[in-house]
Amino acid sequence: MKIKRFVAPDMRTALRMVREDQGPDAVILSSKKLDHEGFEVVAATDFDESLARHTYLADQTDTRRLPTQISPDLMTSEQKRSKPVEAPKPAPAPAPVKTLVAKQAAADPATVAWRDQGSLADLRRELSSMRELLERQAVRFSEERLRGVAIRSIVLDELLSYGCDGDLARSIATAIPADADRGRARGIMLGLLAKSLVVTRREAIQDGGILALIGPTGVGKTTTIAKLAARYAHHHSARDVVLVTTDTQRVGGREQLATFGRVLGLPVIDIDRTENLAPALERLNDYKLILIDTPGFSQRDVGLATQLGWLRAAGRVRCFLTLPATSQMADIDEVVRKFRCAEPEGCVLTKIDETGCLGSALSVLIRHRLPVAYVTDGQRVPEDIHRAEAHRLVLRLGELKRAGESASERESNHAAA
Repeated sequence: MKIKRFVAPDMRTALRMVREDQGPDAVILSSKKLDHEGFEVVAATDFDESLARHTYLADQTDTRRLPTQISPDLMTSEQKRSKPVEAPKPAPAPAPVKTLVAKQAAADPATVAWRDQGSLADLRRELSSMRELLERQAVRFSEERLRGVAIRSIVLDELLSYGCDGDLARSIATAIPADADRGRARGIMLGLLAKSLVVTRREAIQDGGILALIGPTGVGKTTTIAKLAARYAHHHSARDVVLVTTDTQRVGGREQLATFGRVLGLPVIDIDRTENLAPALERLNDYKLILIDTPGFSQRDVGLATQLGWLRAAGRVRCFLTLPATSQMADIDEVVRKFRCAEPEGCVLTKIDETGCLGSALSVLIRHRLPVAYVTDGQRVPEDIHRAEAHRLVLRLGELKRAGESASERESNHAAA
């Protein structure tokens, strides 16, 4: 363990000195304000926490023994004459090198204060705060550089207005040539965005199979199931499709799918979640496409893991996560993370006609590399479901934003009238 003392006029300067001299792996042992203007920080590299703890405990239990003999200077002549001669004691065994080094370090006044765990925790919090500050400053510096080039600044503002994530917007704006005109810059921007978006290579229902739509409550799973069933029946045969509902507990859950089944001429089967899914699906082997409608679970619901485990246990079920484009970016991100354990093959992006900030949902999908299989933009069955195409999706960013602005303007004019 290499220990070094740093003195600086303020704490931030001292911490910067530590980082520059000892690197990011340095451990802060102590810090204190000096009597004169300034701060002292003691830091170490090659810090062995287990050795330090052992040394500390050893020091805590070590007690100095009082001398058992009277000093020769204080003895009387009679005591000196009567004192028997003692055999010389063997020299103590040398201490292990690591222990010796640790004790010497502990004996150093500059390192005594490092045992103050409260101070160490405070320092760690301050370092974390400084890291966040530096990250914000780095982002601000990056954005200032972008804004120094007019066309990049325009592209950045456009992407942010679509609801795109700041990091994604800055990375795309940085790639725009400084001499590009507005038309060329927009083309490059949309091209880079489309290239970042992952879509499924084949249509999910093309070859049939067992598909389950999973996701939170109210995202449009049941309606999307009906759209997929009608889409498949249109290109193949209605006799090859069966609808399965596992949403038997929610009031009206089964009735909605049953209504779609009657309209489309498709059978609807109930499977209770207490039943083993695999044998239940075996009874439906005569159908080429089995579409499973699952109950909605909040990403924070304790029953979510049980539901997803029940689906995974069936083995052959392909899960697709249903995500509403109308949700906030942070909420969509949380849903994707919580449903990741189901290993979704892709996602269905619903309600894109109801948002003016499609960039929020697209940013999350790009961040998690989650393929988009379908998008829905209305309630009509089956007209309002489309196979996802990256270039079409990014082109809709501007369309949806303008549509949202027009609707807001009409509402404002109506309110004013």
